[in-house]
Amino acid sequence: MFLSSAARARFLTVIVAVLALIAPMLFAPTAAQAAVKKPLDIVTVYYNPPGPDHARNSLRNKEYIKVKNTSSKTLTLTGYTIRDNGPQKFTFPKGTKLKKGKTLTIRSGTGKKSSSVLYWGKASYIWNNTGDTARLYNSKGKLLESCKYTGKRKKATKTYARATATTVYC
Repeated sequence: MFLSSAARARFLTVIVAVLALIAPMLFAPTAAQAAVKKPLDIVTVYYNPPGPDHARNSLRNKEYIKVKNTSSKTLTLTGYTIRDNGPQKFTFPKGTKLKKGKTLTIRSGTGKKSSSVLYWGKASYIWNNTGDTARLYNSKGKLLESCKYTGKRKKATKTYARATATTVYC
C-alpha cells in the first residue's frame, strides 16, 4: 500500500509528535535516581531504648542518632548541626571527619568521643518517645534532611519515616 506524499507527511508528523510526548517518560530517571544525593544522611534515630526514662547518663547514652557519609569522599563535618523539634541542637565539633560509606553515632549523654561515636552532652533525653523530627543541616545552614516520626510502629509515608516502637529509619 502506497501513501501519497501529503499522507506520508501527516503520518510522520504524528509519529514525531507521539515520540516527543513519550520520550521523556522512557528516558526519565526513576524516583530513586531523581532523589537528591545528600553527602550526609540520617540513617536511624533510636528514640526509646528499653528501660525507664531516668536521667542517668548510662541510660541517656542508649539513645542516639546515626548519620552516614553517602558521598564519594571523606567529609569534614565541622559546623554541621542536628536539631530536634524543640530547642535541642548538636553542632559537630571542629575537625570532625567521616570517611565515605562510614556511619557516625551521636549519643544523647556524655562520654569519650571516638572516630565513630560522639556525645551530645545533655543531662536529659533528646528524642521524644511520642514523636519528633530530626533535622540535619550542613555547615552553611542548608537543610539536608528532615526525618519525622510518630513514636508508634508505622510504615513510611510521604510525611513520616518508617518506625518501630523504639527506632525510626530515615
